[in-house]
Amino acid sequence: MIPDEALVDRIPVRTPTLPPATHTNVWCLGDRAITVIDPASPYEEEQTLLFEGLQARMDQGARIERIVLTHHHPDHVGGVVALRDRLAAMGQVVPILAHDATTALVDFDVDASLSDGDAIDVSGVQWVARHTPGHAPGHLVLHQPETGVIVAGDLVAGVSTIIIDPREGNLGHYLASLEAARAWNPTVLLPAHGDPLPPQILTDYIDHRHARTDQIRAVLAPRPGSAPLDLVPEIYPELPEMMHGFAAIQVLAHLLWLQEQGEAVTTEGQWAMA
Repeated sequence: MIPDEALVDRIPVRTPTLPPATHTNVWCLGDRAITVIDPASPYEEEQTLLFEGLQARMDQGARIERIVLTHHHPDHVGGVVALRDRLAAMGQVVPILAHDATTALVDFDVDASLSDGDAIDVSGVQWVARHTPGHAPGHLVLHQPETGVIVAGDLVAGVSTIIIDPREGNLGHYLASLEAARAWNPTVLLPAHGDPLPPQILTDYIDHRHARTDQIRAVLAPRPGSAPLDLVPEIYPELPEMMHGFAAIQVLAHLLWLQEQGEAVTTEGQWAMA
């Protein structure tokens, strides 16, 4: 349940996200002055749907004050330019805010930086930006300390799972971000995909990642010289073969974390326990 005083609403839009998810939630914070989180869709009809939803609020006297990005992935920023340009055509110059690491990864201009601990005023309510890397280097969540609400981006998900791709993510950082979010004593997490989630989800995610790491230790120990893909059938027996590539990315993230702990070693992509 989202507290009424949090002044939060959402407009889900269809995006090219990871199945089984099909939509990304565009969270709208505030009533008189609205902050839009992650205008997400690259599809024109969905961009129109989002704009019409915001237009209805503007018709009632609201204005769009800013756009905030949780991170750089296409299913979160696909409609940023379209929304900015539509608002500009109405005479509203709306700044885009993001973490510096996100700014470096998008192909449009970001107007201002948001760093860990920065607060923004939204219709008289304070939201605090928290840097939560792991899924993406510049990942931010917005935390409202008074109500315990967290706009979570891809820190957690109500549909599908959170991919940690070692090309831009880090499992150790992700676990630290989950632990940090849990320490804020949230009341509800508002993910980019799916419905609001209870705070227990953070503990569930932490426990699941550690259990998966334990499983990888057990599978790899008697099979030195294995590549991540070699381990997938035993670790994810329920997955169809077409999904094994995604699973191998997750296995690699865990192996790299074990390597950081001094528990695993690799030679030319072949892994063994240390």
